[in-house]
Amino acid sequence: MAIAGLFAVGLTSCEDFLDSKNYTEANTSNYPASAADLNAELAALYGVMNQFATDPLQSPWVVNYIMSDDANGGGDAGGDTEAHAICQLMTNKENLFDKAWHNTYVGIARANAIISAVDAFDWTGQETTRNQLLGEAYFMRGLFYLWGVQFWGDIPAYWAAAAPTPCPQQSAKEVIMPHILADFVSAANLMTHGATTRGDGHATKGAAEGYLARAYMFYEGFYMKAGELANASLADVTFDFTQEGAGTSLSKAQVVAFLEDAINNGGYSLVEDFRLLWQYTNMYTIQSYDFVADLKAAGKTWAGNNNSEEMFQVQFMNSASWNGNIGMGFCNQGSLYLGLRCDDDGNGHENGGPETKPFGQGWGQGTINANLWDDWPDSDPRKKATILNAPEECEGFVFVTSTSEDAGYYNKKWMPITCDDTNWANHKDAYTWWGVYRKNNTDAANNNGDSFQGDHFADVILLRLADVMLMHSELTGTATYMNKVQARAGVPQTGYSWTNIKNERRWELAGEGLRFNDLRRWSGQNGGENCEAAKAIGRKAGSRVVYRQQWKVMKHAASSWEKRYAATDGFLAIPPAQIRATADENVLKQNPGWGADVADANMTTTPVY
Repeated sequence: MAIAGLFAVGLTSCEDFLDSKNYTEANTSNYPASAADLNAELAALYGVMNQFATDPLQSPWVVNYIMSDDANGGGDAGGDTEAHAICQLMTNKENLFDKAWHNTYVGIARANAIISAVDAFDWTGQETTRNQLLGEAYFMRGLFYLWGVQFWGDIPAYWAAAAPTPCPQQSAKEVIMPHILADFVSAANLMTHGATTRGDGHATKGAAEGYLARAYMFYEGFYMKAGELANASLADVTFDFTQEGAGTSLSKAQVVAFLEDAINNGGYSLVEDFRLLWQYTNMYTIQSYDFVADLKAAGKTWAGNNNSEEMFQVQFMNSASWNGNIGMGFCNQGSLYLGLRCDDDGNGHENGGPETKPFGQGWGQGTINANLWDDWPDSDPRKKATILNAPEECEGFVFVTSTSEDAGYYNKKWMPITCDDTNWANHKDAYTWWGVYRKNNTDAANNNGDSFQGDHFADVILLRLADVMLMHSELTGTATYMNKVQARAGVPQTGYSWTNIKNERRWELAGEGLRFNDLRRWSGQNGGENCEAAKAIGRKAGSRVVYRQQWKVMKHAASSWEKRYAATDGFLAIPPAQIRATADENVLKQNPGWGADVADANMTTTPVY
């Protein structure tokens, strides 16, 4: 089955290696001994992204999406408390983000191990290979630290082969963010364009350049409270440490130059039609999906995984199972979570059958908030290319008995997709279009035994060229690249203004998990209840939803979204088990706005409207 993926080999990795000599197991005294050893470690490092994917409600892409004003928690009215807690900026249980914390530090440990061991053997004649591998490790360390900082702010941090004991919290603003920026600079300078095959799952020079801009803009916007970056006077970020390829400082001009290099020399291009980015235009579904009939007539189909616009992604393959370290992380569980809500309407009618084709059944979480639909002009073709208005577009759609926070709007970019040959009677066999492809074209087994839950293999796109182009316009105050994105979308091209670039990012990137941190950086740290992020997310209150088949309006479970955002600044609770294990506030303490003594931080049941 032609699904690109990464085999997460060597999963014991360096964080578990022994320090004494051992003749039967790999350890720090005998490993790595070759480039092949380091490549095995690099595969294990990339595999951590699939570990995140095992639980979408602990993955940065889904959590940030649900916390934003794009989405509601959705799901089951009685049982999906996790999704509702994330939406409400609250917590429903102590271990809500334990796996996210664990995976973050597994990734950091594996990246540190590679960086520290890269010169354990002679690379003579293989310097380009060495630099590419090292650059990828720097990229991944920067990525995991960026996710950690955006989730929890000040976190324990180290950059050596092994963590010190104790390993105290560091200032994200003063210490960790400069290291993150240096990691992406090192990655960009060490890697070369074309050193790896685009879309093979490896980080590239262009991806490092794009993520450098993303991290830089978050640092300057959120931590330094720079406001409109195009017109802000930004001091260089200095690096008071030595790191290969990083230099001693980073300027805004350098970030812009890196972006221009990615755009012009990275080998990426915008997919010609916005709809071709999303799997509902696949070879099977396009045959009978009226919304894309014009694409079918023109002989065009889905650009596919690893397409020309994708710059970095989480990849999957037909190896998912309910067992093992990664298990179902080898398939895109986010698609399952964001599918049409299962169950029925009390009269035996359910979603996800031929009546709602091509949109498949799932858990109904992460539904689109009604405000996004209402705010978005109908004249923008991306609106209906991104949002499924299920009652309007799917004649057989029903609000089921367990409906919660569902206005009938779903995220087309991530939903499970069906087609004419779907086995409607047996969801375990060829239920999604991927399952149909597998059954019709390969001898591959349905490894997880359940097509409904496991046949989801569309990439999670973490970075694409349109985003990079919009970051360039936002940093420079120029419209050239924003206009290219608008032209591809088929909307009028506008001049640069802060309002225009904010709107363009909202429409182009809606539902992709970027909006929450955009709002945070536009608001600045300690923005309070009246900042842009708090007010935007606060508009969830009063938005229309269906709760148990009755139209209601959303309300906060304890106080308000504005109060919760102001209290937390958008940071999550550090897992309490970590704090108890440390038992020293000088080493690790809870973030503001969280804890058992915070009246509006904890919820035990789903909101009742």
